[in-house]
Amino acid sequence: MLLPAAAAAAGGVHRLKSLCPVRRISSLKVPWRRDAALDAAILRDRRYRLASRLVREVLLSPGRRLLLRYLSKRRQRIRLPVLVPTFLRRYPTLLSVSPPPNPVASPSPHLLSFLEFASRHHALHSPLLASRLAKLLMISSTRALPVPKIAAAKRDFGLPDDFLTSLVPRYPHLFRLVGDPGPDASGNAFLELVSWDDQLAKSVIELRADKEADVVGIRPRPNFTVKLPRGFYLKKEMREWVRDWLELPYVSPYADTSGLHPASPEAEKRLIGVLHEVLSLSVERRMAVPIIGKFCDEFRLSNAFANAFTRHPGIFYVSLKGGIKTAVLREAYDENGELVDKDPMIELKERFVAIMDEGHREYLEELRKKREELEKQRLQEAYRGAKVGTGIEDEMEEEGIDESDEDDDSEEGEALMTWGAVAKLTRSGVGNGIAAFVLEPLNSLSRLEDILYV
Repeated sequence: MLLPAAAAAAGGVHRLKSLCPVRRISSLKVPWRRDAALDAAILRDRRYRLASRLVREVLLSPGRRLLLRYLSKRRQRIRLPVLVPTFLRRYPTLLSVSPPPNPVASPSPHLLSFLEFASRHHALHSPLLASRLAKLLMISSTRALPVPKIAAAKRDFGLPDDFLTSLVPRYPHLFRLVGDPGPDASGNAFLELVSWDDQLAKSVIELRADKEADVVGIRPRPNFTVKLPRGFYLKKEMREWVRDWLELPYVSPYADTSGLHPASPEAEKRLIGVLHEVLSLSVERRMAVPIIGKFCDEFRLSNAFANAFTRHPGIFYVSLKGGIKTAVLREAYDENGELVDKDPMIELKERFVAIMDEGHREYLEELRKKREELEKQRLQEAYRGAKVGTGIEDEMEEEGIDESDEDDDSEEGEALMTWGAVAKLTRSGVGNGIAAFVLEPLNSLSRLEDILYV
């Protein structure tokens, strides 16, 4: 049964039916091929994802304060590959930690300033976020979405954490909250579209065709941009099927397509249109496949919708980096894996990363000073064969990575193990020449950054 908003919109939405006899989707298999540039774009966000998960644990705690020992126990849940104290030492501008015996983690002054900026930024771009949220509701077959599902994808679409209180009430002509969402937006509540807006019911592809019509005076037929990666070729049968499929009329993701046969090429056109539009509405033009899968019922996606990403390699790319499948919109990225047209909400991520980088530079500078002090003491005590730098050595050995760390941290673990070996040689009064040989290549701060930069 349609909700009231859906019933009001149904009269103005044209119902599509199959335009030709049913033809089954091609059963040809399209090989998956790695795209190094797009994989690198996802890997570059690794530090940001780890830090944001850690910070979120503190921000969601009462009073934005959390005992460090409790935060450390959540390490596995947030998939942090290093010990929490180690991570906080590397990025000291994120969280402040009070002195023992019961250290407490709380937002640092840098983070508090960032949160104030994020609040103003969300308020400034609230019309954009409201239209984005309304579009998602308009794609839904019932013109409504469960609040927990929206909350699960809010960061992908740039919505604030408190979107139910800061965004939804500001647009009563668009949204209606039905039910009780609960304190953490996990209750049995729905966000419903109040009124249909024809201006919003245009996909990115249709808007692109309209823009081109304003320039040239002739409106081209809306269609997908196919951009196969270099050196990627489809078999002849698949090329012919894709060519014929592209010739079919474009099916808007906002149209009522209940009359389409699920195995028809037109239904495939509508499926790709929905996936293309959802990724286009996301901040980074990419989303985790399981997050998209949460909306299968509302967006009328089949259980095998994920196969469509690999079936159309010229439109999408599926990355396996980060331990999860991520669907990427190819046309949104250049050959270097950089976004072509950045979303306004991505500025929040860039500022957060800038705060991380500032703290990491401070950490590296402090580490460099300690290294120089250790080398200075080693030279002073080398002739007496005394134990030197044991305190600094112990502190450096604490920076070691445990067995659950990922490959890109292995160089740091090896370097820190080398420091421990050098210090042991020095304490024994032997191997000073070997120690100097090991220390000499690390005199460059840039090399030290390469080793320790997570």
